[in-house]
Amino acid sequence: MSEPNTSDLYLTQLLGQAKTILTGASDIETKVQFFDVLREFFDQSNAWQEWIDVTVIPDLLVYQLQPSSGRILRLWGVIDGNNVAQNAVMPIPGTLQFLYPYTDVQTLRAVVVKNVDGPLECFPPDFPEWLLPQYGLVLLDGMLGRMMAQPGQSWSDRQTAVFHLQRFRDGYCHARVATRLANAVGGQAWAYPQQFRASTQRGGISTFNVNPYPPR
Repeated sequence: MSEPNTSDLYLTQLLGQAKTILTGASDIETKVQFFDVLREFFDQSNAWQEWIDVTVIPDLLVYQLQPSSGRILRLWGVIDGNNVAQNAVMPIPGTLQFLYPYTDVQTLRAVVVKNVDGPLECFPPDFPEWLLPQYGLVLLDGMLGRMMAQPGQSWSDRQTAVFHLQRFRDGYCHARVATRLANAVGGQAWAYPQQFRASTQRGGISTFNVNPYPPR
């Protein structure tokens, strides 16, 4: 018999803590709230990211990106093989569009911000293994705050809900800063990709751009 992985143990503990405090709450209710809290946390923090290789071909501006799991929320940046930022946008989540055409084939790397996908189709949803050990208490505050704010339930408690929701907001704001600093204590903001010089793609050669990538 295989042993449960660490992520499963953390999730079991988190849901158990929530149900102990929220007397009378059903399993399905706590699962729904867990998914919604995950969605808000990732949307507000930008903490779940993935590097995706993109092979560009001449004169094609638009490419579809496919994450390994979850769904793409927004574009964090694109770099070439020399770590030079490329001018690109994401008008629709998952659709990468370059501002200038390339004239030769090359592989670039896009960094995307992701979120959970498929609510309750398969529980638990895919999320990074580091999430619950690092931010489990933040997610618990989110679940408690959202559920205690519901009126007319055995677990309703508006005053305590405000307390937990504020802790949840503080938690995802902390995660957003930690992501921007690349989890470097006391370091300067990583602020990807504006620390790299931006470029155009005319002729497939990286050239200095007097209008650098907009800050994020």
